[in-house]
Amino acid sequence: MLPVFKKSIFSDYRLIFGIYFLATLFASVRIVGWEGSNNYSIFYHSLYHLLDGKSLYATYPAEYSDHYHYAPTFAALFAPVFALPYSAGLFFWHFLFAGVWVYAVYRLPLTHSQKVFAYWFGLQELFTSLVNSQTNPLIAAVPIFAYLSFEKRQPLWAAFFIVLGFNIKIYSAVAGGLFLLYPQKGRFLLSLLLWAVVLGLLPLLLTSPEKLLWQYDLWVKQLLIKSDHDKWANTSIHRLMHVFVSPDIPGTAIIGAGVLLFCTVYANIRRFHERTFRLLLLASVLIFQVIFNPVAESPTYITAVTGVLCWWFVCPQTALDRALLVACFVLTVLSPSDVFPPFLRNEFVLPYALKALPCVLIWFRVLYLMLQRNTDFKEEHSLYG
Repeated sequence: MLPVFKKSIFSDYRLIFGIYFLATLFASVRIVGWEGSNNYSIFYHSLYHLLDGKSLYATYPAEYSDHYHYAPTFAALFAPVFALPYSAGLFFWHFLFAGVWVYAVYRLPLTHSQKVFAYWFGLQELFTSLVNSQTNPLIAAVPIFAYLSFEKRQPLWAAFFIVLGFNIKIYSAVAGGLFLLYPQKGRFLLSLLLWAVVLGLLPLLLTSPEKLLWQYDLWVKQLLIKSDHDKWANTSIHRLMHVFVSPDIPGTAIIGAGVLLFCTVYANIRRFHERTFRLLLLASVLIFQVIFNPVAESPTYITAVTGVLCWWFVCPQTALDRALLVACFVLTVLSPSDVFPPFLRNEFVLPYALKALPCVLIWFRVLYLMLQRNTDFKEEHSLYG
């Protein structure tokens, strides 16, 4: 850890949380007062479309551009927020998701100085997501809550968080890969089924069974359309492969290769008992669900950056690791911000999807560390004790 964070005003949670509050307040005031939010408009109107029995997935140009891509459950889950007056809901929306992410990091089994580092490192990336009124801070927090539930031997709640994430963004289902490292697998799978039914039927509080079945059919079709998105309009390993290798590589092949690589670490059964190994798998989950998403955008990277932080605290922190972390901070975190030179962003970062590159390299580094036979890079007491 950097010494400056060990004993200084910068390590005081009151200062850190105060800055997060002010950053969130600035984002909310700016969006509510001046810019508006197309994303929140999509979320907001979804409740009323569900109540009125209208298609959630049709176009409504008078209300917003683009499409609603979430499960019907999403509209029901956030009904208390969407039921507020538009401006009030939009204002509190940012505080809800910023607070969830801050709390998730706080709950991670890290030392005080490590959490402080995580908060300062992730501040700009969280702000990038907030100013787009995205759900991504919650998507970053969900695997953490699932991981913490598994660690406490609470498969019921682990299943809840995984199903919750799936109903917001389907790539959150990757967090289900954590369950193989823990006991009570049968109980987890039964809990998964239970929560899938409960959350899947939640919209029945707002609509009829016939309409809900229709909405789910439309949702599946919408997901298939979205997965066929323009391959040049994403920030992920897909774009990197199409730019630097070949534009003809199918997205399904890239995802398939990613899944196979992700699963190779399960061969290292002897290390399942190590907390460091399990935290690395959490890092892999968080990064994977962004870099292999064929429609990943810049605001989604709060999830990947959270995974990078999980990796950083258990990696050997060699010169290579430090270089990767710096590259992540510069290209992934800072490149969308005003402090980054516009010329470099417009001529290099955006055309070549360089925001994704450090996270992709770090993910491969995570796999390498997990495939090692022995833990020779971080003693468990240094991370958790």
